[in-house]
Amino acid sequence: MTTKFERYKLEIPEVVRQANALAEELGFPLMPEGRPAGYKGLPSACIPEVGKLLSVLAAGYPNGKIGEFGTGAGVGTAWLLHGLPKNSKLISAEIDEKLVARTKELFAKYSNVEIRQGDCFEVMKNEMPFDLLFIDTGIRHLLTPENYGRITDMVKVGGKIVFDDLLPIELWLSDWDDLVDEKREFIFRNPRVIGTEVRTTATQVAIIATRVS
Repeated sequence: MTTKFERYKLEIPEVVRQANALAEELGFPLMPEGRPAGYKGLPSACIPEVGKLLSVLAAGYPNGKIGEFGTGAGVGTAWLLHGLPKNSKLISAEIDEKLVARTKELFAKYSNVEIRQGDCFEVMKNEMPFDLLFIDTGIRHLLTPENYGRITDMVKVGGKIVFDDLLPIELWLSDWDDLVDEKREFIFRNPRVIGTEVRTTATQVAIIATRVS
């Protein structure tokens, strides 16, 4: 007899399984519950709950242009691809040449996926604005009020920006009381977007923002 858990559990698409295997080979930690508070280790791969969210969002843009900053081992890319309409395009940028070479191999048979090597802003500037942009690389230092316009303009009006790997506020460490969360500041202090937090696991949050002006 099938249990409710088995019936409704999150299924992992084959392309994501392949990306997970590559992530393990390349040393990207697979953390099903997300990063613990204070984690300072190697970059971790996109968790399934965030991946499913990315698939759902990507599926909403037929004839769309989807961007990803930070390909990594391609796990997030694979989840975006899983939801990507056939007539839409996914472009992902990664600065590490080795990762670009391996992920290009992984997605070689998908004509609507392109992996680019170099600084995300430089190699993607001619593709902006996107319908959906998943920012999965360290740009916290750029999320300052004077850059809000530049970041917002990376998506179309009505387009969405997604951040992941955030810790729920109630789980912040005691010595984080005076910490400024640049991702949350960008979403909730930026008058040109409307954003909300989405709890992906008991200890992880993603943020989605829609550009309104």
